[in-house]
Amino acid sequence: MIQYIGWFGLCLVIFSFILLATKYSRYFIMTNLIATLFLLVHSIIIKDLPFILAETFIALALITKQLKGGIK
Repeated sequence: MIQYIGWFGLCLVIFSFILLATKYSRYFIMTNLIATLFLLVHSIIIKDLPFILAETFIALALITKQLKGGIK
């Protein structure tokens, strides 16, 4: 079960970058943020501190970007 959380997060990351290359790029930040949260939960469950720190930083950066108006 734990692995599925990580795999789902990875698939969402890939999907979000596909969105970035299309006319739906406005959905990139939210899709990537959801993916990051899945990966963050996965890293907390497996107790991987470097990955927890990296995913937390990415989540904060995405939230900041979204609050400032997203991708233009």
